Amino acid sequence: MLNQSIFAERVRASAFGYWRSGLLLGAGILLILGCTTAVPVEVDNDNSVPTDTPTPTASQQPSADGGGPTETTDSGTTTLRPLPNTDESSARRIPDDPAPDLSKLLPKNTLGLVMAVNGGSSSSTLKTIVQNPGSGAVEGVASIKLESSSKSVVLYLPDTGESTVINSYSSPSYAPHFKRPYTVDDRLYVSDKYTNGGAMTITEYATDDLSRAAEWGTQTDAIDPEYAVAGEQVYFRTDSEEQWSMSRGFYNAAGNYVTSPFSSQWESKEMETPELRFALVSGGETLYGAKLPSENDPITGVFLVDPNTGQPNENYLTAFEIEDWDDYHPSSWRNVVIEDGTAYWAGFRGGPAAYTVEILAANLVDPDVFNVYEFEVPATGKEITGFNSSIDADGGYVLIKPFYEGGDRTKLLLYNTALEAAEIFETGFDITDAQLIFIEG
Repeated sequence: MLNQSIFAERVRASAFGYWRSGLLLGAGILLILGCTTAVPVEVDNDNSVPTDTPTPTASQQPSADGGGPTETTDSGTTTLRPLPNTDESSARRIPDDPAPDLSKLLPKNTLGLVMAVNGGSSSSTLKTIVQNPGSGAVEGVASIKLESSSKSVVLYLPDTGESTVINSYSSPSYAPHFKRPYTVDDRLYVSDKYTNGGAMTITEYATDDLSRAAEWGTQTDAIDPEYAVAGEQVYFRTDSEEQWSMSRGFYNAAGNYVTSPFSSQWESKEMETPELRFALVSGGETLYGAKLPSENDPITGVFLVDPNTGQPNENYLTAFEIEDWDDYHPSSWRNVVIEDGTAYWAGFRGGPAAYTVEILAANLVDPDVFNVYEFEVPATGKEITGFNSSIDADGGYVLIKPFYEGGDRTKLLLYNTALEAAEIFETGFDITDAQLIFIEG
């Protein structure tokens, strides 16, 4: 018996908790529905991974190379706080504090937005953490004025409007060209890359005081942000340059899958290139893969990936097919994020004055739990010109990054799945990327 979504009349993606038929046989076996549904399947309690749902072969699905960002529970008992207010949306001026209360930088049970930004903000002075150059320990907090040429990672608290600069630099020729935050569960990372085809470093920051907890780096080129940190390992794909690695003793060809322990950048190995190209997705301790859709093959889904070999499991954990492809913005469904055992996708339909957002939330253990949330983007007086397809989720919130006319990239959309409410936040920063983090007390 099929469980219809309450948004059946408007949602146009056909979803399946588990696929009973093999995808190797093509779309002829697929159930093509006009609404989002979930197909209940009996699950072996001793093994929650289905064994009767093959993932597609390489000939049936596109390369994930073009599927990145276009600028590229039973629901559980998660306790959610109300959406923050926006009375103070820009950063405050904060005096120097050599002995800060570090617990207030990222308070427990508080939603934080970690943003990669260009230049300054609507507030000329922000606070920044002062770290020991050697140990990375936080020694205090000082005021900072961001230069127009700077690139920074900023922690923004929506409920107070306060902002703390975690990492910042101006832009000499030797400085990193790309800086990006990445959150997995309660862990915060910041990645740096110097060129599109260059090496990458990833720094972990402690969430109690934002001190540098650990750092890792590649010896060769890497695709960013197509990496994952799972089970204390970093998994990434090499970029367009073929390079010899002296320590590894092999050539890194474009598109190789490589794994390395986060504790030691010198220990790494090349994994066997899978027939199925997919995006790497971290689920905390578990490594997943996501097959990205295209108009020719509008099926997307999530599956387990063997952390030792890098090979995908032959069965989807959850998957769905997109209908009426032309009705969606090109950024739609191009990114999946996994949080607390649930995989989230987002689709954008309509525009430019008003877009409708569809968020799909699929439980990766229980196929009966497949939720769809549909809402209109709150009006801001500006037309939306696009979306960053890299969404994020944490604590029951989903983060979406619309772009507005006039090059406005200062706004973020937060959706509260418990209250089914959406709100736009004006951060005052020119945002290049953003992630959510919610530290439960």
